Amino acid sequence: MNTRVYSERMEKVKEEMAKAGIDAFFVSPSSNLFYLSGCKLGGDERLFLLILPVAGEPFLLANLLYKEQTKLIPVNDQVYWKDGEDPFSLLKTETEKRNIKLNKIALEPKIPALFALPLSKTFPYANFELGSSVIDPLRQCKDETELDLIRKACKESDRALGVLIDRGDYWIGKTESDFFTELSAEISRNGLYDFGASLQAGPNAAIPHYGTGKAVIEKGKCLLCDFWGRYDGYYTDCTRTFHFGKPEAEFEKIYNIVLEAHLAAEAKALPGNLLEDVDMAARSAIAKHGYGEYFTHRTGHGLGIDVHEGASVNTGVKVPIKPCMVFSIEPGIYIPGRFGVRIENLVAIRENGHEILHNYPRELKVI
Repeated sequence: MNTRVYSERMEKVKEEMAKAGIDAFFVSPSSNLFYLSGCKLGGDERLFLLILPVAGEPFLLANLLYKEQTKLIPVNDQVYWKDGEDPFSLLKTETEKRNIKLNKIALEPKIPALFALPLSKTFPYANFELGSSVIDPLRQCKDETELDLIRKACKESDRALGVLIDRGDYWIGKTESDFFTELSAEISRNGLYDFGASLQAGPNAAIPHYGTGKAVIEKGKCLLCDFWGRYDGYYTDCTRTFHFGKPEAEFEKIYNIVLEAHLAAEAKALPGNLLEDVDMAARSAIAKHGYGEYFTHRTGHGLGIDVHEGASVNTGVKVPIKPCMVFSIEPGIYIPGRFGVRIENLVAIRENGHEILHNYPRELKVI
């Protein structure tokens, strides 16, 4: 993205800050810093901040170690400190030099206590609050460049999953970890990174937040594949549930109920509805078949630079659905000790409906 995009984003954040009476936003290495500047640096024990004042130009405070990397950040005013110096004193001096009023400061929500506590002591007269309120609503609305990156990520994740599943019986006798390793390798071939997955074989599929282990993929059992990764900074997130060999009647029944719930929720993913409407549609479809107690999580979540960001798709979340939002739809039913089924797609909200961002089939695939 060009520098104009980042400048426009900073100006929009400043507009929100003005409405909230916030004097400055201190942004440490995070997805918010990436959104505002394109900076992909991870945090460490050295203070690194983008200071965005409501009035005046932003400036960057960073350790000299990062001087080469920060040249790419579209902020002209950059101040460096050396190891052994006190960056907090320097920050105070630099804000005073620029006449930046600091009665109310918004902090990056994920800033470590290592920095948050010294900042509160450096500016003891300031009121601190999380910066979520001034940046989350902006990140919730994806522009066409962001949407295209998410589309590419989804297309590549669909392709990679298809390559592995097409191996068929090859997987019988292999482990969840084997599948994880090969999916990681396949999904990285065309530019996806920060791969993660929960591969859940047989009874493990009944644990919604299971961590991939060494369980064996067996004939007569299911395999739940929940996986995610980034393309140029933006995530895909997808879940499919497969079965090796002919499934028992109840598994097929539950799979079809989950698919019905998924499609009912998708039908509510429209401008003007609320996020809770999507959740309630999925929950109602499952409850009417008598499995409501086995749907134990929200129907979805926002997604973009973070795999989970913004408001949840859940009952009680009365956030209006707007064009340019992206979120997951992922109802599930989990029968403890036996199996679980979840189907997840991402959708992008458009002016007159929605766009489904995955093309991998949702119907039950028996391998």
